[in-house]
Amino acid sequence: MRNVVIIGNSVAARECRWLLDEIVQREPDLAFKGFLAFEGYAGDLRGLSHLQLGNDDDYAPESGDVFVIGIGEPKLRQKAFDKWKQRGAAFINLIHPFTRIHQDVQIGEANIVSCACSIACGSVIGNANYLNGAIILGHDVRIGNANFFAPGVIAIGEVSIGSRNSFGVRSTVLAKAKVGNGNVIAPGAVIYKGCRNNAIMAGNPACDISGSSSGMM
Repeated sequence: MRNVVIIGNSVAARECRWLLDEIVQREPDLAFKGFLAFEGYAGDLRGLSHLQLGNDDDYAPESGDVFVIGIGEPKLRQKAFDKWKQRGAAFINLIHPFTRIHQDVQIGEANIVSCACSIACGSVIGNANYLNGAIILGHDVRIGNANFFAPGVIAIGEVSIGSRNSFGVRSTVLAKAKVGNGNVIAPGAVIYKGCRNNAIMAGNPACDISGSSSGMM
C-alpha cells in the first residue's frame, strides 16, 4: 500500500484530493494519508482541516509514503519539489482515468493531469506540472517544470514551454511557438510566436503588458 501525502493545504490541495478519489477506484494500492501545510501557510481546507498532518518542515516521511504537490503557484510548486526531492521523497503522478496520453509521451514525476486532458504523440513533459482539466497538448510539445495550466489551455504541435509559467483559462499557444520561463499568460491570450522570460502576455495576438523588455519573439 502506498500512502499519499499532499503537500499543500488550500484549494489546489483539495482538488488533488478529489482527483485522488477518482484514481483510487482503479488503483486500490493508493490510500490518502493527509495534507501538509507548506512552510506554515494558513491554508483553506474547509471541511477537510481535520486531515492536515501539520507543517511540512516538521513531517518525517514514513515507509510507504508517496507525495503529491497540491500547490497551484508555479514558483511554490518548484520550491516544494526541489525541497522534498532533497529529502528523498518519492513523488507520483496523479493522472485522471478520463484523460488521453499517447503511449510514446515521456512524462516526469510529481505531475497532476486532471480530467479530460489530451497529450498527443511525441510530447515530453517535465516534473511538477499541473494540468488543471481539459488541457490539449498537440504533437511533439516540450514542457519544462512546475508550470500551471488553467482549464481549457491549448498548445498546438511542436510548442516549446519552459518552466514556472502560469497559463490562464482558455489561453492558446500556436504551433512552434516558444515560451520561456516565469511568464504569466492571461486568460484567453493567444501566443503566436512566443515570449522570453517574466512577461505578462495578454490579448490576441498576445503582447507583453508588463512594461519589461521581454515580449514577442
